[in-house]
Amino acid sequence: MMGTVIADLERSGYENFAREDSLNAFIGSKADNYLNLKEDLIKTPMEYKSKWLRGLKKHAEQASRWGNESSHVKMYKLLKGDNPNFKQYVDLFLEGSFLKHYEEHYKNKPKFDESEYWFGNNDDEFGLLVTPRYAYGRWENDQSEIRHFRHPYWTLSHVMSTGFCYMNENLTRTFTSLEDLLQFFRDMVRRTKSPSQLAIADRYIAYVKSHETPLSIPFLIPELRYDPLKKRHEHRLDFTIITPWTMSKVGFELSPSSTHGVLKGKNKTLKGLSADVHTWFEKEMKKHKEYWRKYGINYIVYTDSDLEDIEGIWLEIKKHLESYDAPDHLELQLMNELL
Repeated sequence: MMGTVIADLERSGYENFAREDSLNAFIGSKADNYLNLKEDLIKTPMEYKSKWLRGLKKHAEQASRWGNESSHVKMYKLLKGDNPNFKQYVDLFLEGSFLKHYEEHYKNKPKFDESEYWFGNNDDEFGLLVTPRYAYGRWENDQSEIRHFRHPYWTLSHVMSTGFCYMNENLTRTFTSLEDLLQFFRDMVRRTKSPSQLAIADRYIAYVKSHETPLSIPFLIPELRYDPLKKRHEHRLDFTIITPWTMSKVGFELSPSSTHGVLKGKNKTLKGLSADVHTWFEKEMKKHKEYWRKYGINYIVYTDSDLEDIEGIWLEIKKHLESYDAPDHLELQLMNELL
C-alpha cells in the first residue's frame, strides 16, 4: 500500500508528504496538537481518530483564514479529496498510534491543577504529586509526563513509586516497603493527637495488610491542606480519598465538640449562643465551598454522636476505598497472540 500512496502523492504535487518518513512524522507528531492527550480519556480507535480529525480541521481552517497553505491545510485537502489509498493509510496509522499508547489513553488522568496535594500538620507538610520535579525553589509536576505515569493515580502503588515531597526542600521521603509506608502514615496521624483519627488509621492499615492486592488501594490522605503555602493552615480535612479511575474525591471530617466546637465562654445568653452556632456554621460552609472550588471535594462531617460508632464510620470510609474498578480495556496481549 505504501508504494501506491507515495506514487499518488507525487502525482498530486504533494512532494512534502511523498516520503514514508515525512508522512508518518506529520501524522504522528500532530497528536499533541490535535488532541488533549494530557487530560482526555480516549477509549476506542474511533474516538481517537475522530478527535484527531477534528483537530486537523480546526488547525486547517485557522491557517486558511490567514492565507497560509500550511501542512495542516494540505493534509486536510488530501483527506477531503478522492484519495482512497491515502485515506486508508492515514486511518490505519491513527489506529496503530492509538493501540501503541492505549494504556495511556484509556485511563482517566488528573487535570493539571488537581495533580498536586499537600497534607500534614503545621511544620510537617508533605506533597503527593504525579511526576514531581523541583524547580525554582518549589515542587511541581512535569506536566508532559503525567499521562505516561504507569501506576493507578493516588493509590499506594503511586505513593511507593513517587514517595512524598518535603515542602520547600529538594528532598523526598521514599519507602523501601509497604510496611515502611504504613508506619509513616500511622506516625503522621498519631501526631494529630486525635483518638478517633488514629482508630480509623489502624483500621485502614489492617485493611491494607489483609488485602489481596494492597498496592491497588487508594492512599487515605491524612490532613489534606487547603492552602499549603500559608504558614498556619487555614483548613484541613482529616482524611481524603481520590478514586483512581474516575478522579472523584471525598473527604471525611471527624469533628468532636471538644476540639471543633465554638460554644465557649461562661454565662452566655441564648442570643450569644445562637451567634456562636451561626459563626460555626458559616465557618464550616466556607471550608466546604473552598475545598469544593479548589479540588472538587465533597466531604462528610462526623459529630459526637457519630463518633460513638467508629466502626460504622470506618465501614463507610471502606466503601469508598472499594468503590472502584479499573475500566474494561482491550486485551492487547491476547490480540497480539491470536491476530
